[in-house]
Amino acid sequence: MNKQERRRRYQKRNKKVISFSENKDFLIKIWRLLFFCSISIILIILYLDQAWKPIELEQITITGISGLSRKDIEKAAINYFPRNLLESNPKEIEELLLRKLPIKAVSINRQFFPPSINLNILEREPIAFASRTLLHKTEKGMIDIEGYWIPLKSVQESKKNKVNISIEGWNPNRTKEITLIIKNRFSLRSQLQKIILNPYQEISIKTDQFNSVLLGSNTDQLMEQINKLNVLQESLPNLLINTKVTTVDLRDPSKPELKTEKKLKE
Repeated sequence: MNKQERRRRYQKRNKKVISFSENKDFLIKIWRLLFFCSISIILIILYLDQAWKPIELEQITITGISGLSRKDIEKAAINYFPRNLLESNPKEIEELLLRKLPIKAVSINRQFFPPSINLNILEREPIAFASRTLLHKTEKGMIDIEGYWIPLKSVQESKKNKVNISIEGWNPNRTKEITLIIKNRFSLRSQLQKIILNPYQEISIKTDQFNSVLLGSNTDQLMEQINKLNVLQESLPNLLINTKVTTVDLRDPSKPELKTEKKLKE
């Protein structure tokens, strides 16, 4: 056998080995492809099966509530459920709960295995007691730092005990002004106790030093009014002897007016 013949046989054997190796790799790739396709199809079937199952209120998990109860959440969402996961729009649920409940934010997660919806509620923090008139009846509640109304039943007793500010005659049209006063309350040297809105929607406040401070309806000059009140608080003890200030009129802070009365001798 010459060299040329041996070379041919060697090349032929190598071709068989390479061909077998290529076929083996091809079969492995086909097997892997079929395996992953099968798994994907199974998962898709399971996903669709779970996604089309209706979600009942009992399948909703709720976290983050303290003053609100699960019953409050279910009552707000009762007309939205039952609904399957594919039809359940987190944005719609969020808007619904924000509109019907005194909450600041809510995050919503849909879970497919098992099918459920998870709600994480962020409640509003009350900062003042409030009263308002509805249909000639006085209703009591609380508000948060943004002036948002919170029903008393939605607030924990422990949170109520920490609040020492009240608002009389709360009106949603004056939320901006109320919020501005509350946010700037620490600028007052005399502690804020009450904000009063009269029937004409003019604002006055009560502090531990002054029984009534008239601010009017122009809150654009609030900081000027606060500064003027602080100056008066420092100067009045030296200017008024045996006299009590009943009202400070700061509707025009450049020309403050005082109403006083004589202190009764002990």
